[in-house]
Amino acid sequence: MVNQNYTLLVVDDNEENRDILSRRLSSAGFKTINAKDGLEATKVLNEKVIHLVLLDIMMPEVDGITLLSQIRANSNFDDMPIIMVTAIDVVNVAQDCLRKGACGYVTKPYDIDLIKQKIRQCLNLEPRLVNS
Repeated sequence: MVNQNYTLLVVDDNEENRDILSRRLSSAGFKTINAKDGLEATKVLNEKVIHLVLLDIMMPEVDGITLLSQIRANSNFDDMPIIMVTAIDVVNVAQDCLRKGACGYVTKPYDIDLIKQKIRQCLNLEPRLVNS
């Protein structure tokens, strides 16, 4: 399966959310690594080869939007695809994330098929649909 060639970093302060998403993505053939916060995510990004980040917005200390900006500021991660996964379903928040360099935005409770589709699009494994 093509997905096995990709390692995804799941960043969420909620352990249950991390575990559920990781298990579902693993069953789809992706390798996953979990991080409970922005500090742990930064450490993983600097130590492992990560192909895509699924990033929660609402986290303590370093929120997802701040972490998105920090990742984008690091030239080592210029092309790192980042999908925001959040309970915030507000158009201007989604637009802000996309302007800051996220390649996608998915709201909770999430549709795992939609997340897998966004992952494949961000990794250029399938074509993007207009306005997706």
